[in-house]
Amino acid sequence: MNQQEEEILILDYFRKNYDDFPKGKVIKSESPDFILKESRKRIIGIELTRLDVNASTLKEKIEHTLKNKSQKFGIYQSKNFNEIWLIIHTDFIEKTKTYNITNMISKWKFSFPFDRVFLFDLFEKRIYGLK
Repeated sequence: MNQQEEEILILDYFRKNYDDFPKGKVIKSESPDFILKESRKRIIGIELTRLDVNASTLKEKIEHTLKNKSQKFGIYQSKNFNEIWLIIHTDFIEKTKTYNITNMISKWKFSFPFDRVFLFDLFEKRIYGLK
């Protein structure tokens, strides 16, 4: 499976697991990875990225990933989307109780230019909205 096929599968999986995913036509793109056309006047850019594992704690991994993707935000922004989303996906989050992860993530504050950022645990099928 190549990277493009993997991205399509991950977005489809996210779409099935995120009840508030907007209806519309999804188009594979590059920078960002997808364009979601809800209507002629409402377009969302969606970038996918894997959680950076080169840090120790989950919070540091998220911060490092956000820093790397935020550097490309100007490219996404130049395309005049109504919103720009970032979906950070991982197939492993440290072994702690789900409640603890949800509680921790809800308390953490991150700095990012994206309109919405999600942490998507592929294995557990859990989506965490980051603030």
